[in-house]
Amino acid sequence: MQDRGMVIGLAIIVVLSLSINVYLFVALQRSPEVIYLEAPKQDIPEATEESPVVVYISGAVVRPSVYSLPAGSRVLSVLETAGGALADADLERINLARVLVDGEQVHIYIQGDPSAPVLAASNTTIPTNAQVNINTATQAQLETLPGIGPVKAGDIITYRTQNGPFKKIEDIMNVKGIGEKTFESLKDLIRIN
Repeated sequence: MQDRGMVIGLAIIVVLSLSINVYLFVALQRSPEVIYLEAPKQDIPEATEESPVVVYISGAVVRPSVYSLPAGSRVLSVLETAGGALADADLERINLARVLVDGEQVHIYIQGDPSAPVLAASNTTIPTNAQVNINTATQAQLETLPGIGPVKAGDIITYRTQNGPFKKIEDIMNVKGIGEKTFESLKDLIRIN
């Protein structure tokens, strides 16, 4: 009888063990429920004044190219980033301390180039008989005009970017800060083609 009780006990243990194993096997085979969570929407920050400036430097430099620099960088910074000036570069014709504007071109002229702007003591002027194309001029070229500093030059570039090329030279008076008086000093120095 004892043997019979032992066999029944073992049988119960085996059945229970099999039942637990089958239950666990089935439970593990079920695919888990997948819950998709939507990421919270984040506002994409707009470009700020702290955004980097992208500048094209060309001419008498070691590595002319497009460079991205921190906001507030100066012409000297992009010149150094481009590997420095070549031996025949005319650095007297450019203001190395000028703050860069996003999207501008900085051109380093070679010594003796007659088309290079002349840097005056207090402001910049352009060589005689040279006119600046206000539809294609770079920040630096616009700054060679009398009464046009970095801010107004940037405003001219912004205006033509947003509104398209100037149709006539008088249209420059549509730019904030350029009135009839400024236009009178510019009219013989600018062109549109």
